[in-house]
Amino acid sequence: MKLLIKKLLIFVLLFNIADLQASTISFSKTTTIKKATQVEKNVFFNDGVLYLKGFEGPGTIEIYSIIGNKITKTLSQELNSFQFPFPLEVGNMYIIRILFQGKVATFKVVAS
Repeated sequence: MKLLIKKLLIFVLLFNIADLQASTISFSKTTTIKKATQVEKNVFFNDGVLYLKGFEGPGTIEIYSIIGNKITKTLSQELNSFQFPFPLEVGNMYIIRILFQGKVATFKVVAS
């Protein structure tokens, strides 16, 4: 019986010390993550014109065939609402590679 009481007292003592240490933790250095808004980037080809939406600043636009052959490359000073008339074969799939702000974005489009 004495052994059980000693174990119980040790448990209570350790529990109180752990509780005391937990209550002294400071949350002054916590990081708050704010939800960032992200602009959706779109690339599409319609009626002989390649359209870009959601990009900003200068960049390079490269068009490749589906097997990886480079068809053309063009530079733009402003990618926002970019339109590039180019004769792609209707019904074929192409890879559009956009280099902007040190990033690369790749899209697949079907010419229509």
